[in-house]
Formats: sequence, C-alpha cells, structure tokens
Amino acid sequence: MDQIFFNARFYDEDDALRGMSAVLVRDGRIVRFGRDAEDPGLAGDARGGIESIDMKGARVYPGFVDTHLHILNTAITSHWLRLEEAGSREEMLEMVADAARRLPAGAWIEGRGFNEDLWPVRSIPVKEELDAAAPDHPVRLSRVCGHLVIANSLALEKTGMTPGMEIPAGSTVDLEKGFITENAVYLIYAGGADPGVEDCKRVLLEGLETAADHGLTGLYSDDLTAGDYGKETVMEAYRQLNAEGRMPVRVVEQCALATNEEMDEFIARGHTYLSGDDWFRTGPRKLYADGSLGAATAWLGVPYADREETYGVPVCTREGLGELFVHAHEKGFPCIVHAIGDAAAECVLDAAEQGRARVPGSEDLPDGIVHCQITTEHTLKRIREMDICVYAQPVFAEYDLHICRDRVGAELERTSYNWRTLLESGVRICSGSDCPVESLDPAGNIYCAVTRKDYDGFPEGGWMPEQRLSVKQAIACHTTLAAKVMGFEKERGRLAPGYFADFTVYPASLEDAVPEDILRFRPVMTVVGGKIRLCGNRE
Repeated sequence: MDQIFFNARFYDEDDALRGMSAVLVRDGRIVRFGRDAEDPGLAGDARGGIESIDMKGARVYPGFVDTHLHILNTAITSHWLRLEEAGSREEMLEMVADAARRLPAGAWIEGRGFNEDLWPVRSIPVKEELDAAAPDHPVRLSRVCGHLVIANSLALEKTGMTPGMEIPAGSTVDLEKGFITENAVYLIYAGGADPGVEDCKRVLLEGLETAADHGLTGLYSDDLTAGDYGKETVMEAYRQLNAEGRMPVRVVEQCALATNEEMDEFIARGHTYLSGDDWFRTGPRKLYADGSLGAATAWLGVPYADREETYGVPVCTREGLGELFVHAHEKGFPCIVHAIGDAAAECVLDAAEQGRARVPGSEDLPDGIVHCQITTEHTLKRIREMDICVYAQPVFAEYDLHICRDRVGAELERTSYNWRTLLESGVRICSGSDCPVESLDPAGNIYCAVTRKDYDGFPEGGWMPEQRLSVKQAIACHTTLAAKVMGFEKERGRLAPGYFADFTVYPASLEDAVPEDILRFRPVMTVVGGKIRLCGNRE
C-alpha cells in the first residue's frame, strides 16, 4: 500500500521543496512531493490503496543518524547502577552499599557513569573502600568515558587480575587501588559465558527501540565487544532481527577487530565490507589509538598541563597500527580509529598513509578518526589533505569545555575541538553521541554544536565561539554528511525522490528555535522506510 504523508513542513536544505506539504512513499522510498494531499500528481502516481498520514504541521527532517555509538552496550548498562547520579565519592559508595544490601551475596554489582571532575573533591574511591561497601559482592564500576574501571578485591579475584598477571600493552593496572585502564579493561569484564543469540536479540531490540524513540532512523554502532556476547553471536542476532522484519532503525556495524587473526576469522564467516542489506550492513574496521581526556589517558604530543608526568596512554604502536591498516585495506575494509589526543590522531594519519601506500587503490576507502578532539594545526591540515573522515561528538564539549585548558594548556586548546574549521575546509565530518558515554538524543549534539555551551548555558557567548556551527550545519552532520562518510549519499540523508523514506519528525523547526531551546526539543515521530513509530513513550 502506498502512503501519502500530508500537512507536513519539510526541511528544505536546498530550497527544492518550496510550497510542498505532502509526499508519496512506495516500498519505503520517496516517489514524489506534492502541494497537498489532493495534489493530482500524487493521487495519479499512487497504486492500489493509499494510507494517508496527517502530519499536523510537524517539521519533517531527513532521518537523523548517530554515526558512532555502542547500542548493545547502551542496553546492557541501562540496567546497571547509574553512577552519573552520584554527586560525590561518598554518594557513589552509598549506591554500592545499597546494592549490596538488596542483592544476594556473590551477585555482581555493576555501575557506569561516574565523573570525579564534577565532584566537590576529585578523588576516586579505591579498592578497599569498595570492599567495605560490598564485602560479599564483586564490584565493577566504569567511569563515564569507559576508559577507567575501578574494582574491588572479589572482582579482581574472579577475573584473574592478581599479582604477577601479564598486563596488556597499552594499558595500566593498579591492583592496590583497583584501577584498570584501556586494553586491560577487557580483562576485568572477561570470563562470562555467552548468553546466546536469543538473549542478544532481546537486549539489542531494547537498545534499537530506544534509539527510534529518540528520533534516530540509523545507527553506526560498535557492538562486537559488548558484554559476554561473542562477535558471531552479535552478528547473528542482527541478521535474525533483520530477517524477522523487527529492525526499528537501520544499522551499520563498526567492527571492533583488534587483531588481524580476528579479522580473518570474521571475514571467513562471510562478513565483508558493506555486506548485508539496507537495514543491516557490515561497516568499517574499528580500532583504538588511545583513551580519554577525562581519564588523562588520551595520547598527547606534549605532557598533560595538569599531570606533567604523563603523555596519556597509547594503546598501540605506530608500526602496529600501520600493519592493522594494511591488512584491513588488503581485505577491502576502511579503518576508523578512536583517537582523542593529538599524538593519537597523528598516529592514525601515519597508519592510513602506510595502508594506502602499500595497498594500491585503497586511498578510496573512507578511513576515519573517531572523536578527533585534541588537534594541532598540523593535524587539521593532514586530515584535510588526506581526506580522512571525522566522526565527531559535539556533545562532548558540554563537559570538556570545563577541563580542556587544564589538561592540555591554552595553546593546544585553541586548535582543538575545531569541528567548524574541519567542516568548512571540506572534511567529511559527521556527528555521533558515543552512547552510553552521552545520551543518544540528537538534540544534545545539535545544541552543543550550535551554542558551544554546557547544559547550564555556560560560558556566555560559547566556548571558542568561532567554532560554533549553524543549525543547518549541525543537522547536516546527522543527515547528508552521515550518509556521505559511508557512501550512501545517493539514497540517504536527504528528502528527495528515490531516497529512503526515513524521517525524523519534530513539532517545530530546530532552525527557527532560539539555540538555547534546542536542548528541549523532542521528536514526535520516527519513520524508517515508511514504517511509522510514534515517539510518545520515552524515558
């Protein structure tokens, strides 16, 4: 059955839809636009029965895409202790103690989201304090960034993290304090049995429906290392949800394959770059170069301004990352790499150069940097010249504007978080939330991109206001540019005939709002391939 969406106010990026308020959709794609529901052009093109949907004057945008998040991990951790609610170390310890009183002895206490930079005293609880709060329970608590975990004695014992253990390269482990960073974080979460495909489908669907309820029609998601699920369990769960017609949003998997052996096994199981269909595809190889700015594990080219003993934590070597790029390029995969510090970004650029030099033709693969926060003029220039994609998180500025100068100094701050500079120089830059690090609600990204302020409106005038994006630029980072980084620009990201009928629908226009009001915008409908989802039931 064809659909006519009418009484709509279409987002008209290039003034091609002036006077149009209706659209004909067939088989999940846009056929044509009309002036109203009675437009003879629409009715004349319709085949068979017509479903008419009154949009009641709502603003219809191309479907918003979150270009980097962890949707499976988002669903898993949504049932953990919400440590972002702790206003101090004492409150966090009380949350652990309360969980210990409620749960049977031996049950795991999991939590995520604490941020000591927001506490009156910036001091993280240590192992002995967690032992005292929960003496009969193993405890694992992740910082908001996910790059630092604190654990108690039982958790360390159960996961084999004991004196004499081999510490993975690119990580730190302080068994006395119970602090684990970067590559070693995988060890503290290792050892559980794979819950299986049906369980993974259930949890995935919870996350995907949450995304749709927040107005997202597509996700580029990093899921292959989430929880105790095996990589093939995750891929099969997606395949089955897709085959059953239960995917509420489109997904491209950003494939976390840390070793070339893992990649070869993954490919042997039939996963090649962009294999799949319009609802679920295998995406680029995902790698890591460093940690986070908040945990002081982002890899800088100079010592931290507030911790002169460290440059951060590189989680790879330049030579090693280069070999990973070469192997991926040989197999037809681009690489996208988590890099927050400037030294990490330069390492990624070196690796991309190596991969392109040794694999003829691979310069056309859309390699990218995920986060790309701390940069120098030299880094910005290389990104532009090498045509490297940037998967940015404007919403990170909400917190980082308070710590950036303290961490890296005024000179390096000036050339960091320079997303407008990158965008206007022609770099393919797109927006994601890194959820569960931040909320996947796209209003947060757009608000921070446009205002360069925190959620309390600080600072007046914005942080480095010359880097503010226009609302249209911020929307493009979730639509046209989100499509472009994956080569989907001929079928996604725009409202045009032949494109997918993927719509994010708000009651009013984002671009006409006072910028500070954008944060309060909530979608009323999500349409993916013509499938309608009302967004009224939100957390």
